[in-house]
Amino acid sequence: MTTDPNTRDLSNIALFADLTPAAIREIASVATWREVPAGETIFDQETDTLEVYCVVAGAVRILTTVGEREVTLAEILQGNMFGEIAAIDGQPRSAKAVASVDSVLASIDGPAFVKILLKHPNISLKIIQRLARVVRGLDKRVTTLSTLTEEQRVVIELLRIAEPDPKIPNGWYIPTMPVHSDIAGWAGTSRDIVAQTIGRLARDGVVKRRGMALVICDWPQLQMLGKVAAARD
Repeated sequence: MTTDPNTRDLSNIALFADLTPAAIREIASVATWREVPAGETIFDQETDTLEVYCVVAGAVRILTTVGEREVTLAEILQGNMFGEIAAIDGQPRSAKAVASVDSVLASIDGPAFVKILLKHPNISLKIIQRLARVVRGLDKRVTTLSTLTEEQRVVIELLRIAEPDPKIPNGWYIPTMPVHSDIAGWAGTSRDIVAQTIGRLARDGVVKRRGMALVICDWPQLQMLGKVAAARD
């Protein structure tokens, strides 16, 4: 990663895909560039900052607090942006942002970002479409968090991150099993519940460890355990 001035390029940001190279360079020239190590907080919930952030490299996790727990709302990957709601409405941050991995961010202050939207209406339309997808996604998250048990939510998360297993025909696995705190964040539960749920699945023969991976031995059974959520989706 580097924030050298000669490599400050926003051409990989999806929102700017339809702009000319000159327009993208103009936007990059008003951005502030920074390297953010994994685990560093970019902004906290309820803070008054208005910057919009482009994820040039890395990934950023968006979290909120429910009771005493932090719940993961979204993962913003390279090429995407976050923070535009505060820039548009001028209100405090509705969530917290933390770097998931070492990342490079380009931030644009709120007033400058609004000027960009006014100058490029096609970007404004993309923002509206993106926010609509965010609202739909949050609706599903609220339904999942409010209607399913903690164990079911852990199962849903395992189903979400599973991939076809190249070593087993029609098999599924999680190539690199996340730490329990990450799964707990997505499932809106505790690490203890995650450990208990995975332990129970292992004892029942539904999953097993294979090095850093978690192999799903009984995919239909795991799907059945998460069928309530699947039906709602």
